[in-house]
Amino acid sequence: MSRARQAAVLYAAAGAVDVLAAGARKEQVRWAAKPLLMPLLALYAVAACRERRRRVSRRLLLALALAWAGDVALRFRGTAALATGATLFLAAYGVYAAEFVRRDARGRRAQGRVRWLAPVGYGALTGAVLARLWPGLRATGLAVPLSGYAMLVAAMAAAATTQGGRVAAGAALLLVSDALLGADLAGERAGGPAWVMATYLLGQGLVVSGWPDCHNLPQAGRA
Repeated sequence: MSRARQAAVLYAAAGAVDVLAAGARKEQVRWAAKPLLMPLLALYAVAACRERRRRVSRRLLLALALAWAGDVALRFRGTAALATGATLFLAAYGVYAAEFVRRDARGRRAQGRVRWLAPVGYGALTGAVLARLWPGLRATGLAVPLSGYAMLVAAMAAAATTQGGRVAAGAALLLVSDALLGADLAGERAGGPAWVMATYLLGQGLVVSGWPDCHNLPQAGRA
């Protein structure tokens, strides 16, 4: 088994442990499992690139490092921890979005599709979800900051639609994960932390496994 595949298996195993622990409210188990997730995914990215004799993207590793810090921050409770975690994830997804836009601008051209459809669609969908959750979020005092955060993550997901189906699906799942977390914060029953983590981990895995530097996805400048 290659090192990349070994890292992928370890990531899946640690992710399964964390999701199950989240569902069972086993916080001590989560303290052990969750900090391992993004380092294992980064290890997979490095190994996958080495197998193809390519350098791993520093921007990808930076995004995963920021996501790891966000994961750790959200292990703590309270508004300060939530604000810190959200800021770190916003930075991580900002790195993703900037890289997707850079690659698209470098030469990739959409063929047979309307380029504004993804931003408008994601914006409308995110706005509808926020409208539904607004009363609950307003009661917590988080409505305005989380609305700004949600729109920026939606912009990242829209930008990902230019990077191939796997990356696009992963970014969409990251947005879904944040929507589920927002629903929990608003007092809605949306599946709880297990679903938040399951969609988040699958989303990150799809983005990283589809990253064009080391995988067979369409590259910028290619038809």
